[in-house]
Amino acid sequence: MSKHTTNTMRFNITLPADIGQRLKAAPNRSALIAESLQKQFAAEEKEKLDAVLAQAYADSAEEDKQIAKDWDVTTGDGL
Repeated sequence: MSKHTTNTMRFNITLPADIGQRLKAAPNRSALIAESLQKQFAAEEKEKLDAVLAQAYADSAEEDKQIAKDWDVTTGDGL
């Protein structure tokens, strides 16, 4: 983790043994956990934003079809 923060919280968590063993070997466990969580949270946020964007595209699809239909008359008259 590249940023140092003075606002911290302490957690007592339980992990599967294989993950715990790998974590024990990490030089900076707190930084590894924080960075992993930041990546996970960012991925979740991106997924939510992608869903909102997909819904917005779906919502505007009918309007887009109507605009294309309206312009179809113009493009078909020889302009």
